[in-house]
Amino acid sequence: GAPIGRARSSPGRTATARRASTSAPGSRVAVVRARVGTERSSSSTSSGATDASGVSRRAALAGKALFTLGEAFIFPWATEGATRPKSPATADLAPFSPAWLSSILYTETDPDAKASAKAALLLGEALQAEGKHAEAVEKFEEVYALAPTEYKMCQRAGLRTAVSYKAMSARLGDEYDKKANDAKQVVWWWGRGTRWPGWYIVAYLSARNVWFETREDPVGAFTATEGLAVLVPIWLGLLYALVTFGIPDY
Repeated sequence: GAPIGRARSSPGRTATARRASTSAPGSRVAVVRARVGTERSSSSTSSGATDASGVSRRAALAGKALFTLGEAFIFPWATEGATRPKSPATADLAPFSPAWLSSILYTETDPDAKASAKAALLLGEALQAEGKHAEAVEKFEEVYALAPTEYKMCQRAGLRTAVSYKAMSARLGDEYDKKANDAKQVVWWWGRGTRWPGWYIVAYLSARNVWFETREDPVGAFTATEGLAVLVPIWLGLLYALVTFGIPDY
């Protein structure tokens, strides 16, 4: 038969094969390096996301803690300082200075001044019953001047003042009608200071939320133990304070 000879390969194909075999190891190294780089990039991205999440969580907890502090202390005390009756003893005090903070706390009125304020209040109510409203208003204003820290007495005088001004009003929106509304507003705003229960209710709920989130627990439902150990004492304390120092607007 015909002789079987070796197939001759062309010079071009041989060169191409050599180049391919020579460059293959480098390609593999490049691929491996690319994979390692991708994995490192993914790892650093994941780590960065975790750190950012931790910072965000801590910032949120800090914000909630500051809000709790504001509701329990800053907001009610600032409102009290802005809405309480003006007096020479507190007129020049810088807000949140030690003297100002001390003045927010209840201080017992001088017994003689308190007795005079009580007498003025009773006389004003008597004059009001007789229809002498202008004279009654003068006596009610004396109460604020003599005992500006006695909320219950000033509250009663302020609401009585509103009644007298309303009685002197001839029509809705006249000067006396506006004064009646102003007198009620003075009592209303002062009642939103340190004695307003809403501040402390919100502060407790906010503190409770911070407590659970700090422990990385879901905010649980109220339990009987929490009610007896925490809620009951809080409500009794608020009730005592309201009865002793005055219930807002009443």
